[in-house]
Amino acid sequence: MLVLVIGLLAVLDLLQYMYLRTAWSEHFAVYNAAFLAVLGAFVVMGLLVFFLGWRTVFDHSPRKMAVLIAGTVLAVISLSALLVTRQGGLPGLLMGLLAIFSLVLMIAGQFEVGWKMAGSAAVLVVGLALVTLVPVHEAFGVAAYGDLLAMPNLLMLTAGTAVAVAGTALIIGPADVRGRPVGYFALWLIGMMSLFLVPFHEGAGINANSVYGIVDQSLLVTGAVAILAGVALFLRKMRQDNDLNGHLNEGDRLYAQGDHKGAIERYDMALSQNEGNEEAWVHKGAALERLGKFDQAQDCLEKALKLNPDSHQALAALASLNRHRGKPGKALQMANRALELSPGYPVGWTNKGNALADLHREDEALEAFDNAVRLDPGYEKAWYNKGVLLLGQGRFKEALGCFDEVLDIAPDDERALMARETCYQGMGAARTEG
Repeated sequence: MLVLVIGLLAVLDLLQYMYLRTAWSEHFAVYNAAFLAVLGAFVVMGLLVFFLGWRTVFDHSPRKMAVLIAGTVLAVISLSALLVTRQGGLPGLLMGLLAIFSLVLMIAGQFEVGWKMAGSAAVLVVGLALVTLVPVHEAFGVAAYGDLLAMPNLLMLTAGTAVAVAGTALIIGPADVRGRPVGYFALWLIGMMSLFLVPFHEGAGINANSVYGIVDQSLLVTGAVAILAGVALFLRKMRQDNDLNGHLNEGDRLYAQGDHKGAIERYDMALSQNEGNEEAWVHKGAALERLGKFDQAQDCLEKALKLNPDSHQALAALASLNRHRGKPGKALQMANRALELSPGYPVGWTNKGNALADLHREDEALEAFDNAVRLDPGYEKAWYNKGVLLLGQGRFKEALGCFDEVLDIAPDDERALMARETCYQGMGAARTEG
């Protein structure tokens, strides 16, 4: 919604200025202030979204966090240098290119994507940067031709558009008709940067025109087109996600009820709409594992990893599958890889605990289960598995506490009820009614 609102405001701003140019020429300072206010609102909302979602950001791997921080620092340095020095020419242009590069780093740091997706996003941003570079190098007076439609500029515009289209196609992929977050986020961010250049170079005193000329208007058009393209991808994704998520949610509900065949039917319906949905492949693989169809489950999870080699959910599911196939060492390896990518994933810790228990590394297994319930106190599977391990060690009172936690979450869990009875028997106490 924020993308849609900001995008429409920018386009409306462009249209009203073009039709009321004469009136605004007499009040240029007021217009520039209004334009900066819109961009200021965008920055404030972006910061709010960031702080509200800080847990998601800090759950990322250290590599992703380092890239995000590097991009943020580079953006601050390059933009501050432009404002302080107010230089045109080559130094100003280089600072602008550094700012664009910082956006690439920030995009890469905000999404858990594989190298292939990161490379595709880089191709897209490079293409858009080439398009934006045409009016920018004219405004900064670097190899300026005085005409945006001069042959070198036209060649750069054509090449940039082709590269941007190629990057967009790589990001969306032939099987993913919805579009992926990196695609519309990158388009929207580059569009906002193009719009920001208009009041920025005027406010910084770099090639100021006193009124918006052809360079500024070209920047506005470039920004508006990029934003609208991002908004189009976003709205298409929202519309198609509603149907797809409906199938996924119903599949998850059936899975939780133990109807694994019904769940698989729903996951297949989701995949019929989008074969590139990583989550549907993971959930289908987990359901097939429950039915003992290990080979089919392996195929599904491998397809999920092919779509996203850094999928911690698929790796965690593979850990569970390998354990049930009698390969605890392989299961532990998969669980560790999943936790490297997402240290805050309780399922990964539970699967690691299961593998360690199978390898008779019980103290380490208990520590893994403790991490799982610390991250998600309502995860009854981790409580149950911890209780079973403690029960096997004869630690009846501690095991009873774990099974009580399970029954607080799921009062009708038959396995926990039977295990609790075993604990009472082990402690030599008769189980009371009620």
